[in-house]
Amino acid sequence: MAERLAPADPRSALRKACASLKVFPLHGVAVLPGTPTPFHVFEPRYRALVRDALRGDRILAVPALLTAEGARELHPVVRPIAGACLVESEEEFDDGRFDIVVRGLARVRLLSELPSAEKAYREFRAEVLEDGFPAGGPAALEPELESLRQLVYELSTRLPPESGAQALAEAVAQMKDASAIADLVAAAALSEPHARQAVLEELDVARRLERVVEEVAGVVLLLSRGRSPQA
Repeated sequence: MAERLAPADPRSALRKACASLKVFPLHGVAVLPGTPTPFHVFEPRYRALVRDALRGDRILAVPALLTAEGARELHPVVRPIAGACLVESEEEFDDGRFDIVVRGLARVRLLSELPSAEKAYREFRAEVLEDGFPAGGPAALEPELESLRQLVYELSTRLPPESGAQALAEAVAQMKDASAIADLVAAAALSEPHARQAVLEELDVARRLERVVEEVAGVVLLLSRGRSPQA
């Protein structure tokens, strides 16, 4: 299989790919921009999708299924806002299965499904979604960013080193982009699929930050009471 390297400008490649965006629908999964996610690909139609992506621009989208029952359907209803991704690494097994790691590129809206009699997987016409900021621009979000940084630091003091919370706190302390920080923390600290999907669907960065601050504060509160966040 002739595989291509990642495009030099993935964002431009994504805009071009939106004319016929390959989709890998899954239940309870939300890939946030800037964050990596591993997948094991075993269904024949999605093996074909990965092969075609690797031969081309290495771009695909991962929309969440509207219901868990959709996983048993051939063409399940998917949520319209999805994470578009770049396949960063892949391993193909002798039987055709793949282990891949994708990294989120952007939020996209799936506009309409394209008819195809030739491909086993589904493709959609899509559009890239842009972040929205308050009137004062990104600088107006600094107080909320500082609150989130402090919460992540508190989280790092309550979790063991192997949790990765310390590395997350160090990364967040160095970052300046409010949108990227909110997505990174959500990917690392929010375990509930509906919470991650809500962050994915929130284009207003101020509201996204508010949502992530609230979620992380809840985790810190549970840990301070000696309870598991899953309890």
